[in-house]
Amino acid sequence: MTLAQREWLRQRFVGPPGYGAAAARLETPGTVVLLTGAPGSGRRAAAIVLLHGAGEGGDALREVSLDDWLKQNESAEPVGGERILFDLSAVSAPEFIDAQSRLGTSWEKLRRLDARMVMVIPRDHERHLRPDFHQLLVPIGRPDEAGVLARHLRPAGIELSRTELRHSVFRPLLGRSPMRELQQLSALLVQARSAGGDFATWAAEALAAVKDRTVEVAEQIAGLDDGRQKALLFTSAMLDEAPADAVIRLSERLLAKLGHPEDTQPRLDRPDPLQRLQDVGVKVEDERVRFAALAYGAAVRSHFWLYYPDLRPAFGGWVTDAVRETPWLESVDRQRLIGRYTEQTLRIGDVRTLTDLVESWAQDPRLLPEAMQVLGQGLLSEAWGTEFRRRIYDWSTTPRLPGNLARVLARTCVEVLAPRFPDQALVRLHQLARRELGADPPEVLDLLLGLVRRDRRLYLRLLDRLCTGLEKPAPERSDAGIFLALAESLPTWVPQRDVARGWRGVLTVARESRTWEPAVRAWLSAARRERDGGARLMGILVEAACGRVDVLSRFYLLAHGWAVGPDDGPAPLTRREVAARFCRAIDRAQGIEPLDPAAAGPAEGSTA
Repeated sequence: MTLAQREWLRQRFVGPPGYGAAAARLETPGTVVLLTGAPGSGRRAAAIVLLHGAGEGGDALREVSLDDWLKQNESAEPVGGERILFDLSAVSAPEFIDAQSRLGTSWEKLRRLDARMVMVIPRDHERHLRPDFHQLLVPIGRPDEAGVLARHLRPAGIELSRTELRHSVFRPLLGRSPMRELQQLSALLVQARSAGGDFATWAAEALAAVKDRTVEVAEQIAGLDDGRQKALLFTSAMLDEAPADAVIRLSERLLAKLGHPEDTQPRLDRPDPLQRLQDVGVKVEDERVRFAALAYGAAVRSHFWLYYPDLRPAFGGWVTDAVRETPWLESVDRQRLIGRYTEQTLRIGDVRTLTDLVESWAQDPRLLPEAMQVLGQGLLSEAWGTEFRRRIYDWSTTPRLPGNLARVLARTCVEVLAPRFPDQALVRLHQLARRELGADPPEVLDLLLGLVRRDRRLYLRLLDRLCTGLEKPAPERSDAGIFLALAESLPTWVPQRDVARGWRGVLTVARESRTWEPAVRAWLSAARRERDGGARLMGILVEAACGRVDVLSRFYLLAHGWAVGPDDGPAPLTRREVAARFCRAIDRAQGIEPLDPAAAGPAEGSTA
């Protein structure tokens, strides 16, 4: 979750009973809080706001997945001062018991590193908690429901007191609705306000929208005369708020896709399209279709998807054809159609259909945004997000992955996956970048570097992965190019030994010096502007050579060749001065001291 998203949540958050105790405990660095509460009490939201307000602030908050935790991946390990969310609210009892197995070790590391973690656990799993962890448990109750609703309405300009809401038509909902449903209720109330009228009118509309419309929709569909009406109703629901002419045209396409007999009546003898829409309960305002009842379209979509399972493939084919073959369909309507199709397909758990669709659409450069939309929506699914993360990993490790699909995966990792699971995004981007070797431009590599350069922890994690890849018995040769790109602009806070380790791997793996020579020249150019006269950069290179005569000799020749070129802009040192210092460092590494000190150039630290 991004900083902006956490701020949005904080502004609408109402602390539940027990929240103060959790916040007080989390003020101390090195703390673990096991947050528990009844389903619907807003446990996850409370955990996010707790972590957001703890420590120094800023953007260093990340989530750990159960897979990474159980596999003891590096991404599950804390670093100094960070804040970690671990949401176990939907796990089974055996998974919860397994997750506890390494909590003691992680707790000790959190203490040592002044990090903080909130673990959200289901209330019915408290009985499985180890006795030594009970001291970490903080139960929370339900927040004031009227206060939650009021806080969500206020940013939209609807000022209502808690007392007014408790005495409104919403009173029956306040005591039993999960917090996410109250958030949805506030959104429906804001939507109802746009139709005009007073608060009582808005409230009645919103209240009707949150009720189960299953019976109402089923009765309407059962009362329709023929398949044409049903197709028109379904199309209207899938394209709610789209232009009426688009709904009519795509309804005819749906009938053709379903193999429905053509209407043999002359065109002008058929019912008027506007009348046909009205006959199925759809109104047209400003030439766009809308349902009179709030949230009615969503209920219609759900009914068709649930009770017409044999037509789902045809529905999917119709959506695909509409996306591919309707340039006249407005972008916003296309996005809504894709979003609604994805929502219904996720609702029945058909992940394979959606991942196949991503692969198919990624073959067409025009449909990359649409493929990203489906993939991103899948990643954000509470029920199926884990499956999509696994599928992206499988894709990222495929040897001959199509370039367009790689771009879709990379962009989605950065835009959707990284805000919540940055380490998983890093791993997948790294795998994709390995397979992008030689691409021009290197889009995936640029996205990977952009991600890690914003976060010290991710930068060091990628650096370690690259070094490990280069040190394998069968080294990942493409990691050499990724390392050189990462180290092209080297932050001062990166430990010198870690960078030397990476360079050592490059010098070992790269058979031809031309692979790394441009990077050495770039470092020599950077050395002209370094405060220490390039001592850090030169020291890393010499250390990485490990006394290898072939490498040091190549460094020596390279420095002399680079020195005769023109100086690229003003800097404290000239090329010749930098080259002389580098050559002197090389001599020292080989146990050679120049006979004439003047031949070594200006003394280190001199600005002459």
